[in-house]
Amino acid sequence: MKDLIHSKTYKKNLVRKPLLIGVLAGFALFMLYFLILTLANSFQHFIEEFVKMWYWISLLVIGFGFQVSLYVYTKEFIKIKNKIGTGNIVASSGISTGSMVACCAHHLSDILPIMGLSVFAVFLDKYQLLFIIIGILSNFIGISWTLRNIQKHNLYRKDKGILRKLVGG
Repeated sequence: MKDLIHSKTYKKNLVRKPLLIGVLAGFALFMLYFLILTLANSFQHFIEEFVKMWYWISLLVIGFGFQVSLYVYTKEFIKIKNKIGTGNIVASSGISTGSMVACCAHHLSDILPIMGLSVFAVFLDKYQLLFIIIGILSNFIGISWTLRNIQKHNLYRKDKGILRKLVGG
């Protein structure tokens, strides 16, 4: 087992793959944000909203990408280690999904008036920042949950790496 964790498999499946998928997930979330604002209003509206809230959106995108990276890392480590089940780990993916929904729910306010739901649109628009903060907190909870599971099940290299520092190993 020790040789396997130090092999090319480790570098490919436990470093590159989670990083790539995490970056792609963050990019996909950003593109969803871009598409919703652009299609519902205009590209100019997207620019105005992003300039106004870039720090919140960046936190959401980075947090979501990091959470997805940890999730992929955990699944890959479990495959390699083949020692424990994925029940606890899979449970945290619900937090990730909730985070994405909370992140993007406020953008429904852009299209709801078209659908005749203007009262609901006003509500979502009024509490836009609250929805974004809930999304960021959901990311933080999901990341913390996943890191706790990684630590609890010893799903990290003990000799080096940033993950060892994050889980306190």
